[in-house]
Order: sequence, then structure tokens, then C-alpha cells
Amino acid sequence: MVAAMNPEDVIGGKYRLDSVLAEGGMAVVWRATDIHLRREVAVKMLKPSIASDEIVAERFRREAIALAQLHHKHIMPVYDCIETNDQVALVMQLINGQSLRDLLDKERFSNGGRASTLSAHTTVHVGRAIASALGAVHAEGIVHRDIKPGNIMMMRTGEIWLTDFGIAKGVKSDQDDNTDLTRPDLMMGTAKYLSPEQVQGRELDGRADIYSLGLVLYECLAGHAPFKGENEQQVAIARLQRDPTPLGGIRHDVPSTVIDVIHKMLRRKPENRYQTAEEVEVALGEAMRTVHDAKTPADGLSGTDRQRTKRSEPLDPLMKRRVEEARRLAEGMAPRREDTPGEGVSTARVDDTPTSTRKTRGAALPRKQRTRTGKNMIPVITVFVIAAVMAMLLWNGLRNTRSSVPIVGDAQQEPIAAVSLNGVRSYDPNGDDGNENEAQVPLLLDNNPGTAWTTVCYGDRYFGSKGGLGLVLELSGSGIGTITANFGNGPWNAEVYVSDAPTVPSRIEDWGLRVADGYGENAGTGSFAVQTPGRHMLLLLREIGRSNTCSDTNPYKGVVNDLRFSSAP
Repeated sequence: MVAAMNPEDVIGGKYRLDSVLAEGGMAVVWRATDIHLRREVAVKMLKPSIASDEIVAERFRREAIALAQLHHKHIMPVYDCIETNDQVALVMQLINGQSLRDLLDKERFSNGGRASTLSAHTTVHVGRAIASALGAVHAEGIVHRDIKPGNIMMMRTGEIWLTDFGIAKGVKSDQDDNTDLTRPDLMMGTAKYLSPEQVQGRELDGRADIYSLGLVLYECLAGHAPFKGENEQQVAIARLQRDPTPLGGIRHDVPSTVIDVIHKMLRRKPENRYQTAEEVEVALGEAMRTVHDAKTPADGLSGTDRQRTKRSEPLDPLMKRRVEEARRLAEGMAPRREDTPGEGVSTARVDDTPTSTRKTRGAALPRKQRTRTGKNMIPVITVFVIAAVMAMLLWNGLRNTRSSVPIVGDAQQEPIAAVSLNGVRSYDPNGDDGNENEAQVPLLLDNNPGTAWTTVCYGDRYFGSKGGLGLVLELSGSGIGTITANFGNGPWNAEVYVSDAPTVPSRIEDWGLRVADGYGENAGTGSFAVQTPGRHMLLLLREIGRSNTCSDTNPYKGVVNDLRFSSAP
């Protein structure tokens, strides 16, 4: 039997074992120190009780070989592979973070045991990172076969890593070429995250990993895996009998585009799923790009994204034309088409009809040439009826649509008047009381740039699974105008939402689509033009910068020195 390792043991002549980081069913991961390079590393070794198993040991050795060949930003880097005490040790980068499993369990614990879920953005960020890693894995002819939350590591700064290739298998391997070291009597992988073809013992390719990743993303959004049972066998077999419960009935705040991608990943037949991990990565990215209120990407803003967020784009590109048509209709004017002559151009035709006519007897013309007035009027009458109905529907729609331009002739439509700022309050959608540092809010209105309202310190510049935090401006009435904020550090990224409800929405999802946004690399002033009327306006911080008043563990803090609102008109 292989001897057990202890703290202070030095292996390979250069790695000193310090403490146990994690322990699984087969292996132990140590925190260690490279005494030559003076850096901390992670050392993964088989447990002494199974290290003497030749098949397990060879499988572990092949994991080292597989990882050494894979160089990807989302795959755990391997520094070294050494033989020590008759077993193999993997020396890897030490990640100061937690697994996705730990995060989900931590959230569940903090929620009093209730289902823990992540935001759609965080879920998509994880999915895209792992899909990108799987693309590199599959390109080397390897199937991971054990995609699960416990094998996905997350750093505080947003980096995502795929780990544990202990049961990875070559796509081309079979029982005759001695490369498949899995046992025929074992169902390799974790029952909750197996693909149908794994349960059935069929030949595998990269599409099995795509299915397993779909199960992981499903759990991130639903708070639980889609298949349950009294034991692992029942859990595994359940996916052969039915499809998962649709996510749309569980999470109403998740864009349907994201749900569609995950459901396609979870189709029972491999040929009906995405065929490559690259397709999954692209599909997830497109799913979030089509959502107007997508959160700031956890991996930062690209140059293109930053340029786009520096200006406020209209929510509806046809809004100006619709307002103009509404005004013209209210004034009794038909909407002008592009081919309609302008004012001052005479369009009258000379009427060739005689001023007085003599009625012609019906017998004056042959029967076939007589005009059948009744039948000919039917299409005309039909057109007029349809036009009347459409006009009524359009008029009702215009009456019920709030516009920034008063509609003349509508007694029930009040013109937008100047409004004033009645008050400001902090907004934390995940807080017990909905507030954050509420006592500092009056400092926003004291016209003193030396004072500020701040958030607490966070470990993630994007607020982690919270998604955002900010300030609510309460107006004297429903109005439009410009919000001006002086941000005390950078980078900063903020969005504006409005609500005309009597009370402030408690959830970010209830605010609807964003109406303005802005971005700055450094501390400075941000201006947000709000053209959608509302009595409540939410300035939501999506990204915050570092602060020297925070710790190294939680270095990020939002800082707003002053806040102003200018009403329009």
C-alpha cells in the first residue's frame, strides 16, 4: 500500500505540502509551496487506499498527460507531473476561489435551505467559459465525461476554470486498443449530470459533455437538477424517460432566448443537440446579446461594448416616427409617406365629370355592359369597414400609449410637465431591507464633492450573482429629464430604468427594459438622458472600481459623490 503523505513532506525535491485543500472519492488536493520558485501551487494525488490500483493509477497518469497537452484560458493549467512514493502527482496552478458547487450550496445555506439560483447573466458567463474549454478538449479528441458544478472553479475576479479530467476518454478509444481504462461494471461520471448515452453505455463524443453542461446551467437557473430519484440509478434512468421540466415555468425573469439554448443542449438524442461546443458558446452569447437589459459581462467590456455603452440608444428606433404620426393623427392629418408631395405643390386634378348629367335608361346598354352597382360596392364597403375598425384600434392604442409629446384633442392625455426630485434612496435588490448604506444617501444632495454615498466592499466588480446595486430617484410626478451623477472612482458602468408604478419595484426584473446607460474608464461625471416618463428612476451600477478603503479580499466599491436631476421640459 502506498504510504500516506503529511504536511511538511517534500515531493519531487521541490514541492512542500502545506495543508489539504480538498478531498474527493479518489484524490486529495494539497496546498503546497514550490520552494525553488517560491510560489504557492496545488498538488493533486491519489488517495493511498487506491493508489496501488493499476487501472486507477494509469487513468490518473493519463489525466496528467491530457492536461499537459491542453492550453486554454478556461482549463486548469498544469505546471508539472512527477512520480513520488510509487504514485503520480499533478502540480497545478493554485486557484483562490471556489467551485460552482460550493457557490450554489453557499447560496442555498444563506437562503435558509431554499433553492439557490444564479442570475441569467452569471449562468451564461459560466456556460460560455466551459463551452469554450470543451471546444479545446474535444479538438484533442477527448471527452471529459464528468462535467458537474464540483469540477468548475470560479475565481473572485470572474475567471472560470474546468478541472478534473480523471475519467476523460479519447473519442476513438475502444476495448481493443487498450486505451479505455474505465471499468465495464461502473457507470462513469456523476449520476445527476450524465448524458442519456452515458446511462445507456453507448459510444460517446463531445455531445455528451454538451448535455452535461446543459444540466449544470439548468441547475444554476432552477436551483436544482432536473431529474430526481431515490438513488443514483433512478436519477440516471429518469433522463431516458422524459425531458426536463421547462425552465420558463420556473424562472420568469430569464430571457426565453437563454432558455431555448439550454433546452436544446438537453435534447435526449445527440443529433438534436448542438453538434459542437463552439456552437454552444456562440448560441449563449447571441442569446444575451438580443436582450436589451443584459448585464455587464463578468469578463469585462470589450472595446466595442464600451463604445456602445458610452451613449444612450433609444429603446425603440421607430419611437420618433410613431410620436410624429400620433401628433398628426390627433391634429386630423394623415401620416406623410415618403412619396407624398410637400406643402405648396398643387395636386388637384381637373374634374372631367359634367356639372349636370342625364340619367340613362337601363335598356340603353346591353345587359352584359350594364353596371351592377350593388355588387361592385361590396368590395368598397368591405374596405371601408376594415379601415374603420383599424382606425378605432389605432386610436385606442394611441390613447393608451404614453408619449413624451402631448396629443392634441385627447382630453384624457395629460401633457408631460416639469417635475422635481422629491428624494433619493439606495437600492439593493438582495438586501433584507432593500437598502445599502442608506445613512449616506443625504450626502448625494449636499453639493459637496468631498462627500459621497458608497456601496459596501465587494469581491467582484460586477456584484457577483446580485447583478447590480444603485439609487432610486423619487420624482414629484411622472416626467422625463436628465440624471447627472459624479462617480468617485472607475471604471464605472451604470444603467437607468424607470417605473410609473405607485411603489418602487423590489426586483430588478420588474423595472422592465433599460432606457439609458453609460460607461467611464475613470472617475468622472456621467449624464443619462431619460426620455421615457416615470415617477421612479433607478440608476443601477453594473460595474464598480477598486477602492483603497477596501481589503484585498473585497477590493471593489461603488462611489457616487453627487447626484442631480434636471426635468424636461
